[in-house]
Amino acid sequence: MPLLKQENVGAINWGLVEGKTNTKYAWETPLADGSEPNEWFHEVFRKDGTPYRQDETGLIRKLNDK
Repeated sequence: MPLLKQENVGAINWGLVEGKTNTKYAWETPLADGSEPNEWFHEVFRKDGTPYRQDETGLIRKLNDK
């Protein structure tokens, strides 16, 4: 994201909130027992609106001057 900002390139995130599409799992690798992976693949927020990783949402806010 810092490189995108530096180069003035817009971007979107696919799978913003944990949900029915299960994009927190890497391609073709959902965990059979439905447990949470160590590293989320796409999503930024949990269903209750809390960030998956506070440092990630902090970076997003910083890069967007919020």
